[in-house]
Amino acid sequence: MTQEIKDVVTKLFVYNDEHDWEGLASVFAPEVKMLHLLEGNEEEHTMTPRQIIEAWRPIMEQFDSVHHQIGNLLIRSKGDKTATVTCYGTSTHYRSEPFSVWEVVGTYEFKLNKINDEWKIANEVFKCKYQSTNTDS
Repeated sequence: MTQEIKDVVTKLFVYNDEHDWEGLASVFAPEVKMLHLLEGNEEEHTMTPRQIIEAWRPIMEQFDSVHHQIGNLLIRSKGDKTATVTCYGTSTHYRSEPFSVWEVVGTYEFKLNKINDEWKIANEVFKCKYQSTNTDS
C-alpha cells in the first residue's frame, strides 16, 4: 500500500513532463484543492481534474521540455482511506527559441484519498522556495 501511494505522487510529475494529460487526470480525485504559493499567489482553488489539465497544459506545452525531479518523499500519515505525503521538488522548463530556462524549487504536501480501491490526490500545496530564469539576451 505504501508503494501505491508513492507511485501516485510520482505519476503526477512523470505524466506532466510527458504531456500525458489523460494519465495526469487519472491521479486526481474528482475534486482537488490546489494551493500554489508562487509569486504571491495565495488563493486556494477547488478544481476538477479536467480544470487542472486546462490550466496546466498551455503552460507546459509552451516549453520544448519540462523536467520535474522529486526527492525526500515521505508518507507523513496513512490510514485505510487517507494519506499525507510530502516531498521536495524541482521543475526545469526549457525553451530553445527564444532560449530560456525557468527553474522552480520548493516543497509539496499532498493529501490522498482512497477512492474505489485507488489512491487519488485530493489536495496539493506547493510552497516555492525560489525560482530563477536564464535567457539569451
